[in-house]
Amino acid sequence: MREVNHLNQPTFSQGIVVSAGVALAVFVLSFLAYGEQTDPEIPATATTDLLYWALSIVVIIVAGYGAQFAERSAAVAAAAIGHTRPRATVASAWAVPAVATLAAILLVATYHNRWMFAVGPAVAFFGTAGSLLSRDLLDDAADTTHRAATTIHTLVIHVAAFLSLGVIYYNKFPLWLGLPLVGAVSGVLVLETLERASLMPVKRIGYAALGGIMVAEALIAVNWWQTHGWTGGAILLVTFYLAAGVILARSQRMTIRSRDLVEFGLVSLVALVILAAAA
Repeated sequence: MREVNHLNQPTFSQGIVVSAGVALAVFVLSFLAYGEQTDPEIPATATTDLLYWALSIVVIIVAGYGAQFAERSAAVAAAAIGHTRPRATVASAWAVPAVATLAAILLVATYHNRWMFAVGPAVAFFGTAGSLLSRDLLDDAADTTHRAATTIHTLVIHVAAFLSLGVIYYNKFPLWLGLPLVGAVSGVLVLETLERASLMPVKRIGYAALGGIMVAEALIAVNWWQTHGWTGGAILLVTFYLAAGVILARSQRMTIRSRDLVEFGLVSLVALVILAAAA
């Protein structure tokens, strides 16, 4: 097993700085969104204005760029001490931090209460730091620790998916806005999921787009279902789990095994039945 110098890892240096900076920015946004509780048609627009959303776009871009910069710096540092990392076919270190930051910003705008002064920054910080840490573990994992590293990587991605898809559904955005948001969030998270598969860039991006379209189509169906709160977001998460899992399994192997069908198909079906019964 190779020795890893964690002092050169992004999670312990640039990654922490990026995570803290993004969390601070979301904390400032939480003050801009704070206001009286109302019951508008779209909760995220109750106390926010054009300035809030313009700043939010900037913060999301900075979060993604900062995470990618930290990842690149970690690769250079690792190479300098003889731990060369495999070259990524598509740069995707930005994906989970950007989605987690979007989730934090939407949560702050949706609930706009005092709890969000802590919850929003925490989601942004742990989403960014957790993503970079999970990628470190994945890159540095030996054969005996690879399963644990992939489990952590998968968990981070799915937590980001649930928070972002859940808060998008909670707001009941019109389809012209909800569809591209859900498609983009799901697509970039599938792109990061495929970090564990050896694919050419065009195929990896194509699969990511396919995953995004599948989850976006599920939003259309869920919008016809008379459910509210976070139940719809949980259904979108199950759809994402199914889409991302099948695409990853197909990318890693030439065929879909019976085990894959049970793991993704049966688990997703059971989860959907439970959610339908509980709604």
